[in-house]
Amino acid sequence: MAAYGAATSLKNTIQRILQSSRISLVSHSLQILQPVLNEMDRLQEVLLGLEETSCSKIRTKVNAVDERIKEVVWEFEDLLESHILPQILPQLESERDHLSFSVDLQSLQHHVDCFVEMVKMMEEEYTIEMENMAEEEGEPISSRIDFGGINSKMVGLSDEFEKARDYLLQENNNLPYSIVGMAGVGKSTLAKHIFEDPSIQRHFEFRAWVRMGRKCESNKILRCILAQVDPHAYQMLTRGDDDEELVGILKVRLKDKKCLIVLDDVWEMQATNRLQENDIIGSIRVLLTSRQGIVFKEDGFQRVGLLNEEESKELLGEKLFGEEGFPPQLKELGEEIAEKCEGLPLMIVTIAELLSKADKTREYWTEVAYKQHNSLFEDAYNQISEVLFSSYDYLPQHLKMFFLYMGAFPPYIDMIGPAMLNNLLSAEGFFEPIGEESFQDFFNICLGKLCWQYHLVLNTTDSLFVLRKYRVHSCWQHLCKEEASRIKFLHVLQSCDDVIEDQRRLCAHWNNLFCFKEVYDCASTARSLLCYGPLHPYPIPIHAMSFKLLRVLYAGYVRFYHIPIEIFKLVCLRYLALTCNGDLPPSISNLFFLQELIIGRHMNIKKHGVQSYMPLQIWDMRELQHIQVMGKDLPTPNTDDATLNKLITLLGVSPNSCTREVLKRIPNLKELGIQVELKPYDDDESNPLSCLSYISQLQNLITLGYRITNPDIKYGLSRIPLSMFPSSLTLLQLRGLGYPWKYMNDISSLLPNLGMLVLECYAFRGCEWEMESGSFLKLTRLVIEDTDLVQWRPQHGSFPVLRNLIMKHCYKLQQLDWPYDHSWITRIGLVDCNPLAVACANQLKDKFSFELIVESSF
Repeated sequence: MAAYGAATSLKNTIQRILQSSRISLVSHSLQILQPVLNEMDRLQEVLLGLEETSCSKIRTKVNAVDERIKEVVWEFEDLLESHILPQILPQLESERDHLSFSVDLQSLQHHVDCFVEMVKMMEEEYTIEMENMAEEEGEPISSRIDFGGINSKMVGLSDEFEKARDYLLQENNNLPYSIVGMAGVGKSTLAKHIFEDPSIQRHFEFRAWVRMGRKCESNKILRCILAQVDPHAYQMLTRGDDDEELVGILKVRLKDKKCLIVLDDVWEMQATNRLQENDIIGSIRVLLTSRQGIVFKEDGFQRVGLLNEEESKELLGEKLFGEEGFPPQLKELGEEIAEKCEGLPLMIVTIAELLSKADKTREYWTEVAYKQHNSLFEDAYNQISEVLFSSYDYLPQHLKMFFLYMGAFPPYIDMIGPAMLNNLLSAEGFFEPIGEESFQDFFNICLGKLCWQYHLVLNTTDSLFVLRKYRVHSCWQHLCKEEASRIKFLHVLQSCDDVIEDQRRLCAHWNNLFCFKEVYDCASTARSLLCYGPLHPYPIPIHAMSFKLLRVLYAGYVRFYHIPIEIFKLVCLRYLALTCNGDLPPSISNLFFLQELIIGRHMNIKKHGVQSYMPLQIWDMRELQHIQVMGKDLPTPNTDDATLNKLITLLGVSPNSCTREVLKRIPNLKELGIQVELKPYDDDESNPLSCLSYISQLQNLITLGYRITNPDIKYGLSRIPLSMFPSSLTLLQLRGLGYPWKYMNDISSLLPNLGMLVLECYAFRGCEWEMESGSFLKLTRLVIEDTDLVQWRPQHGSFPVLRNLIMKHCYKLQQLDWPYDHSWITRIGLVDCNPLAVACANQLKDKFSFELIVESSF
């Protein structure tokens, strides 16, 4: 469970201490910590051994040892950090400037020896329990082959049904067809309807249904099949008949026959491999369902998604009231309840069962529909958790804490951006790459697995496929919250009376819960405070300073008048996000472990003629990877050795941060966001765009955003050195520049690797954009918003790989036109555009068969 994450966290903590340029270890302190580091490596290897075991093994005893290991590791990590902190704080509070802090760990020698010895013993115990895990009792054959029939009509799966049925009816195609998706999404229901379809029954002379589950040996699979295709031969079997004998019987019975075998709820690939290895010929077709991503052929699978709103309403109404659906007095409330089920059929059916036993009054249904935490939904979540838990329990070790952490976000909202989640996990420390991948690559791999292989995370984009977000279904969030709180990994506060003793992380979906000091009394060793609630209009007193070992303070939607000075004593802090209009004090450099610094503005108020900078001490924070202090610039350092080599993201700065002296000290920057504010009283004739001449120093830059707010179209392109854009750019976002469209040809020639281009608020202007041949050869996505463009006309050979064209608020747009070699465009989105442009796009759609999405507020 959590032991792997605990070991990773402790290892990460030690490595930060050893590698920090701000900590000077006294005498033999390095040698004292090295055995712990080595033992954590070994512990991780031991824990990963669980992934080599079958999912048919019962993990109860192993999980109990895992829990004890986690507690021991957490206790030592608390001891280590609590030992270091009192040594650093007095040095911080002294009047001298400290670039290095002396730390002595020699008094920990005995604790280290005891800890290492205890971990070794627990590793042995864990290995013994793992090697002796009991097997789950398998179901009897009679229940495995009990088809159960079709109890209701199929809702929302007609396309999936036809695709799967047509695939199975193809001749000369013996590869299995997979139906995959989240637990409870309707895979078995779809398989049953295919199994009972008249055309399937006519095509296949034999059909067999086998419910697999986590344990189903090949011998039992073969017996289940034989029991249905030749009941007489099955009755003659003895207990000792092995696989070869059973395969022989089946081969004889199925020779020259067509047979469909459905394997329902498959957990491991080996279950189906045995059928192929035994080569039970005839014309056998295999249809399997799985909550895992078990796929044999690219076009031989179907991922079952959630129901849409209309389908959810239909299913809930049909389950409660039959074909007629909701009665008029309950229709609106029923639709609200269906929406809260988030399209998961198992949730809808469970809610229907519970509602059918309750009063069908408007008062009760109103409570169910609108009360955030109501007993009916809690009962449904608890029932469903029994079905879902095994999917979590048998996840790989490195994915468990990752998944539980995602479950802390508020329900019903697509709010988890991959960049934000990546940065949070990096700061938390319990997640690290396995193998040679970078943190970013490994994060993307793991997020992809949770989405597409294990079907635990929902991946969504906005209607125009621009912004990608992730979320966890509310059923899974309930399980995540319960499990995370049980193992004390993370607790989501419901009230200030919650029992939170020894919880490692605290989260609130209503930020004002952190106003109550009672919340903090029992969690002094908490590492994270996550305020995920909506923006509160008034300042909230957060007593985060009570958590001396805090690593993550996410309070991006919490307003402060001033940054509390106590925050600068949280020297373990790695992630700081809050909203405050006050200045950043020099003592920010006390947070020398800080990786992410995000300070938003509640109001945008500036003094005339005053430039606002971060303190010079920001250059002493060598661990910084992400800076987003809105309206504050990086100052020019006053020493030659001032560099931020780990900084990869710099957002919310003005051109004043883009001088040669500043940019050369952040050589590894990958993302730069520049914001220029033109003020109505500004009579300065200087060109705010001249800073671009130095961006060429950033050879690793791949994302550049340049936004002019309150644009005044008076600057000419000749004053912008476009040739200085790094050729490494893959994403460019421009806003408010007001240049003629003809200059886009220059940008195209200078940015050969550009994959996405976003042009907003008259970034370019003019009636017609006619691109030259050979322009934007790698561009796959183009977004144009708020412009006076009338006609978009790319020439032959331009935009050869463009897939998505999104145009928003282009009220003068009338014509889209391109040559026939542009048939590769797969999607065009028009939002609040001229109806003539919509008509033109519809005509083009008939020629090129792309998806057209039209949204209009008029």
